[in-house]
Amino acid sequence: MHAMILTFVIPAVALIFTVAFFGLWWNNRKCIHVLAFSACFASIAIGVAFNIWISANVGLPGIVFYHLLSMAGLLAMMWGLTVRHGQKAPIGAYGATALFTCAILWIASAAGEVSAMKMAQNTNSALIMAMMATNLWHYSKDHWADRALIWVLSTLALFGFVRPLLTELSDVLFGGGEAGAATLTSIHALVLAVLLTLMALCLAAMVISDNMDQQRHEAAFDPLSGVRMRGAFESDAKALLQYAREEGLPVSLIVADIDHFKAVNDAFGHVAGDRVIAGFGKMLGQMTRGRDITGRVGGEEFCILVWNCNLTQAAKMSERIRRAFAASSHCKENHDVRCTASFGIAEAERDEGYSALFERADAALYRAKRAGRNRVAADGELETDTSETVVDFAPRASLVQRG
Repeated sequence: MHAMILTFVIPAVALIFTVAFFGLWWNNRKCIHVLAFSACFASIAIGVAFNIWISANVGLPGIVFYHLLSMAGLLAMMWGLTVRHGQKAPIGAYGATALFTCAILWIASAAGEVSAMKMAQNTNSALIMAMMATNLWHYSKDHWADRALIWVLSTLALFGFVRPLLTELSDVLFGGGEAGAATLTSIHALVLAVLLTLMALCLAAMVISDNMDQQRHEAAFDPLSGVRMRGAFESDAKALLQYAREEGLPVSLIVADIDHFKAVNDAFGHVAGDRVIAGFGKMLGQMTRGRDITGRVGGEEFCILVWNCNLTQAAKMSERIRRAFAASSHCKENHDVRCTASFGIAEAERDEGYSALFERADAALYRAKRAGRNRVAADGELETDTSETVVDFAPRASLVQRG
């Protein structure tokens, strides 16, 4: 009786998490991998329920169908985990192993080899669990839920490998007869129920953590340009400046402003202006490096904190961006909308804070604008003449007023 009750726990728990993951997916339907987690637990719920209530009456086809349902659930989970990390799941290869296992089950069942059937089922499931744990180990170990899921999957894989052995030793470990078989069934059901619950809780924690990260990202990044908004940029820039001081590495700040942006809005409308902003932000993302920080600090004003980069190198980067932006087109209907940008740069001095660095780079930007726009100006002396477009540089103490 107790064994039967514990066996019913597994489909009940799986059904609860099927609904829970479906609700999480419904709340954010862009996360298709969450729907795969729901499908995984739905497959487990249906498969175990089928195995308890129906398979005994349908014989060999029922055994194969139960295994296919179980493998479908595991493959859905594998697909969801790999998609979450931007990888491609080897569904075809593992699907082929599931079909091969079904063939073994059919032959073993027809021959009455119960032990071979259980060995094939459990080994196939354990192998897929082990592969999922291995893939997670390579893709992500940063969050506690990822690390916990690795351990749960590894434990499930280990349980799958030793379960046939426990079955064979049941007479020795638990005594023979119905009582021993019931004890073994209870242990199997309890262990699986606990591990499946832990697996579901880890997956749920991963999904919730991903949603929170997405919300933080949306709060920190400008949806139009795709770069950080002012508050997030300044916070990250201050942290990177502090780290650069500790490492003794150069850091430069580039302040860029799109020239005559108001005229674009007046002549072509705000839709065209939005395209210009989006195009400039996309270009910054393509032409900066992974450790660089970009941000939109005003309507048409952008900043780049360039990691491990002195003034001359920052000037060269600014010039490359300036040329690329001047050559790009932001089409609106029949109009070829083209814009330019001006740049001001400054290299951080020792123990200099972000505000002082921004003030110097901003002052250089306004010198570039007063000199005719569509150019780069530096606050400080360049090591070499990087380009004739870098038309202006000034000593550290020279600051100009806006105008």
